[in-house]
Amino acid sequence: MPNASTDKPSPWTTLDLVKWTAGYFKGHQVENARSEAEILLAHTLKARRIDLYLNHDKPLCEGELKHFKSLIKRRVDGEPVAYITGTREFWSLALAVNPSVLIPRPETECLVEAVLPFLDGHAGLMKRVLEMGAGSGAVIIALAHEHPEHRYVAMDRSITALQTARKNARMHKVDSRIDWFCGDWEAALAPDREAFDLVVSNPPYIRSRDIDGLQPEIRNYEPRMALDGDRDGLRCIRHIIESAHRYLRPGGLVALEMGYDQKKDIQAIAGEVGKYGPPQIIKDYSGHDRVALMVKKPDAQS
Repeated sequence: MPNASTDKPSPWTTLDLVKWTAGYFKGHQVENARSEAEILLAHTLKARRIDLYLNHDKPLCEGELKHFKSLIKRRVDGEPVAYITGTREFWSLALAVNPSVLIPRPETECLVEAVLPFLDGHAGLMKRVLEMGAGSGAVIIALAHEHPEHRYVAMDRSITALQTARKNARMHKVDSRIDWFCGDWEAALAPDREAFDLVVSNPPYIRSRDIDGLQPEIRNYEPRMALDGDRDGLRCIRHIIESAHRYLRPGGLVALEMGYDQKKDIQAIAGEVGKYGPPQIIKDYSGHDRVALMVKKPDAQS
């Protein structure tokens, strides 16, 4: 940001700053330049984005300008806006985020949408839902928010991720409906109990060799262990498909977020396991394969 004393007469107003920052971001190849400028300025002023325009001629004080300038630098250096502000909206819920968790994305809302009909069909009857790899808690909190009558279990191998998820659950008053466990996938569960009606997960599914080609905001800041699906991108997906039936009641559902090109692999893995009906593949808002649904066969033995 230029110095007010030499580049522009003081004071800087909110509208001046939005326009200047949007242009600066565009010059540094920051996507969604104007909206990110608005988000950071609103965060600086502890205001809503619409307030920037309702009070477009409001001047900023020296301290606010200094703080805003530091946020601009962090964003141009590649840090994601969500980590800078410490928050991201998912399913119309504001969630705390930090570098210990993936930033929730719109396509993951497709995972929530895909399983809601299953839970809707059991409205009024308590069902048990397990999320493997809870991260920020976005998925399990969205489900508990929509269906507080059910009981939920959330697991993650990162204790700091679980702390973030619990903070979010308390914020949205669903923490009492969720049991939390720290462990690698189902390590804390007793096998062959058939205790759950739904197992849901957004596991790591990016091929290891592809991570360095991701956007700098992702590869340099988001937790690699939440992205890296090993050589073929399928290690975690394969593990869940091979093991989830041990914890599902007959007729129970497994729901996984997946890569756009993993449909045939998932169908093959499910066929080899032989415990599920044919996987149903659901596309995201961009028309890419994004969610795999697998129902445990009624006669499948764990």
